[in-house]
Amino acid sequence: MYDTNAVFQTLEAHFPNSEIVIPPKDNTFADEIHHSKRMSNLIGCFALGIIGWQSVRQYGKRNISETAMQRYKKIIGNTLHCRKIENQSKEMLLGCSILNRFTQLGMPNSYRVA
Repeated sequence: MYDTNAVFQTLEAHFPNSEIVIPPKDNTFADEIHHSKRMSNLIGCFALGIIGWQSVRQYGKRNISETAMQRYKKIIGNTLHCRKIENQSKEMLLGCSILNRFTQLGMPNSYRVA
């Protein structure tokens, strides 16, 4: 589980100006020994509820990016085949355009009935 003081201290040491968005565990309670950013996440979850906290902190964006990378690796492949950086970037752009086309072809035409 990532909701520990050691994780928060390590992240703050490497990225001091970043917002740490890790949802607290269910059994976490307010205490003086917890990291300050960890406590702010805990208080936010208690005040807004877990769903409200996730929408305010945009917690779902990480999931969207992970899903996109999973789709890319599953359809296009785990490795790049070109050796040069210029060609690798073109290969990535080509793979992304293929995924975008697949998404465009698979989306239904929806419209309002009433």
